[in-house]
Amino acid sequence: MLFVVSGPDRVGKTTLIKEICDAIDGEVFVQHHSAPPRDQENILDVYREAIDTWDLSGFDHAIFDRAWPCTFILEQLRNRNSGFLDDVIDFEMWLRQHGRNVVHIGQFRPWWWSAPHHLQEINALMGDKPQWAKRGEYMTRMQEHEQYSQQLVEFYNQITMFPSIKLYEDTSAVDLINAAVELC
Repeated sequence: MLFVVSGPDRVGKTTLIKEICDAIDGEVFVQHHSAPPRDQENILDVYREAIDTWDLSGFDHAIFDRAWPCTFILEQLRNRNSGFLDDVIDFEMWLRQHGRNVVHIGQFRPWWWSAPHHLQEINALMGDKPQWAKRGEYMTRMQEHEQYSQQLVEFYNQITMFPSIKLYEDTSAVDLINAAVELC
């Protein structure tokens, strides 16, 4: 089974992934994804390559920390384009044709929960910059957090052909895995 963990920045995805790994009996292939390289034939080829690498690992389960939902959303938010919807649909059809069990897990938190983590990072990155510059970065992140959350729910409800679990509060990893298995 492939778990695709998505959510805005600084909502606890890495912690959730560690908890899932600890709860799964056996080894898990884990891959973090950032923005896809711009030199690929297809924007989602990086995820096909990750699937191939997972196959070679021999592990039964994989967790992708961000993947095509993130690419779809952030291409729209940060690069002001359509998000490559056709490529997302083609990729999910390819996954389905290859018999992949995929469950999307959306980690959501209110802004007040994530804000201190962002502020700490902004202060570390922008140390001597003036307050207005830090405030501008903070507000950009605040807006992206809200927009990303909304678009991720839309992705789950209107675009993906795979089931999703939306987490708005802490859930035990065992309960989460059991829910994912039931969906597949």
